[in-house]
Amino acid sequence: MVVWEFVQLVFTVTMSYSSATQSCSILTFQHHGNLDGQLFNDTFIAERSGSDKVTCFWRCLGDPQCNMVLHNPASQRCRLYYSSAITGGEQEAGWQYYTVACSHFRVLNALSVMTNQTHVDVTCSNGFSYLPTPSGKCFHDNVPLDMGRCMQTLWIDPVRVFRTPLPAPLSSGAEVTLEAAADGVNIRNWVRLPVNDDSTLALLVVVRWDAMDIAFNTRSSGVWSTELSHQGVVYTPNVFSNLSIKITDTEFLISIDGSNVLTGPIRVPVQQADTIEVDFTHINRLQLIYP
Repeated sequence: MVVWEFVQLVFTVTMSYSSATQSCSILTFQHHGNLDGQLFNDTFIAERSGSDKVTCFWRCLGDPQCNMVLHNPASQRCRLYYSSAITGGEQEAGWQYYTVACSHFRVLNALSVMTNQTHVDVTCSNGFSYLPTPSGKCFHDNVPLDMGRCMQTLWIDPVRVFRTPLPAPLSSGAEVTLEAAADGVNIRNWVRLPVNDDSTLALLVVVRWDAMDIAFNTRSSGVWSTELSHQGVVYTPNVFSNLSIKITDTEFLISIDGSNVLTGPIRVPVQQADTIEVDFTHINRLQLIYP
């Protein structure tokens, strides 16, 4: 105990607050006093009690995802985050806001991160893509730099009815690709892009085995719009095919195995879609390609 108190005293001295920057081994923490007194919930990892500032920084250092800490010296509480959230805070007195300097910023799911004054180079893990996010910030000379984040955009062998939040909003130039097979027994197989809930769909592409066609439609607040269809089922039962849905400024370009089958108008802003849902008998891979 005596040894630890001595070590803690040494770190307290070497990390004494002399400017807006404090160090903890290889991480440098920058204090942003203009954000003090706020409590953030976005990108939250964990909270620890009984932590002075030095211990709080060390806790962040020990977590490979941590890039930010909130420390409350009055209550000796420490909150760890995996990016530097600067929006959505709630007022709660006593919290002090520290972020890791850009030169040591660690992006969730990244294999490596290299930064300089003008750009960020990030190598993501397999199946993840580097996407800009509103909360993935770090500070360079007290100016927020959007670091983005490695987000999952590829799913291999997911469950039959697969539903997941979109890692980032879709936009013109994005593409959904699906390698899947249908058994022809179930009367419906589909790809959907819900908005908030299932009452609004930015896109529905459905294979209808009973009608022997493939159709496109959208739905707004429970009300269906005008349907477009392509007669003749373009899938062979239990044979894998590649479905592509390319997004332009005004249309969805829908093709199967390289052949265009439908062009559907964008009626609900595609940026509002927050989920993708796929229902096929066998799914080899689902991928989102962002521009």
